[in-house]
Amino acid sequence: MGKIHHGGKVGKAGRILARKTSSSAAKSKAAKTLNSHKQKYH
Repeated sequence: MGKIHHGGKVGKAGRILARKTSSSAAKSKAAKTLNSHKQKYH
């Protein structure tokens, strides 16, 4: 996947996904954020 982003909302979304304790609602929101970012920038 290349570089891991730190900071900004993408980095936050990545951390939410990485944490096992996150709620599934938070996870799906984070996944959407990451996916839209990936399509835009990669």
